[in-house]
Amino acid sequence: MNSNEYIASGLLEAYVLGLASPEERKEVEKYASLYPEIKLELEDIEKAINMYTSEYSIKPPSYLKEKIFKRIINETITSSPTGIKSIHNTTHANKQNFSYWSIAASFLVLVSGGFAIHFGIRAGKLDSSLSIMNKENSALSDSIKVISSGLAQLQSDAAILKDPMYKIVELKGLKAAPESKAMVCWCPADKKVYVEIDKLPAAPQGMQYQLWAIVDGKPVSEGMLTMGNGLHAMKDVDNAQAFAITLEKEGGNPTPKGEMYVMGTI
Repeated sequence: MNSNEYIASGLLEAYVLGLASPEERKEVEKYASLYPEIKLELEDIEKAINMYTSEYSIKPPSYLKEKIFKRIINETITSSPTGIKSIHNTTHANKQNFSYWSIAASFLVLVSGGFAIHFGIRAGKLDSSLSIMNKENSALSDSIKVISSGLAQLQSDAAILKDPMYKIVELKGLKAAPESKAMVCWCPADKKVYVEIDKLPAAPQGMQYQLWAIVDGKPVSEGMLTMGNGLHAMKDVDNAQAFAITLEKEGGNPTPKGEMYVMGTI
């Protein structure tokens, strides 16, 4: 016989818990007497279970134990013709079984509780990990959207800059801000206007930059500027001779009232 396989079969645990059949109990006792390693394992199991049950087991209420014994006695009186001796023997046997089952129940409660705690912790960690992963995926998705938007902007700007139909107008800094720069792309054929701010001072609170097209010597509003990279679409215009940017009140003016920062002629 292979002692290791026998030890791993679970019969030793069943024996200690009182769950083994009479034949299995005899077999365990026989092998324990023949093989020292089986006997030692059996003793270790008994010690371990006794330690756990003594430390963690929940004592059943006294009334429950008495109720069970009374029921056993009543059933024995009804079914056994041998009288008091049979009652005594049956009660003794059932007390022994009750002890085995108490140990087994306590052990099972302990084990099931351990599994519940173990898997509860694992489930909590899994939920936390999933939450973190969802947040990271959401952040990654947002980053991808920003990159995709930026790429689309670059492709659109490149198409405009390469289009020979567009005139590129460089707007240079004036006295108010000599270092300022901007660029306008204007298509005389379809009147489309795009502007890119290269460098302008931050607008004071309540103020905003406004783009103007000079048409027949008169300024025509092209709309308010949005700070940011890339070309920004403005209002269509025909017959423009120049473009300029002024600093106006927030929301703009119908005619320029603020100081001019940059200007460029076509």
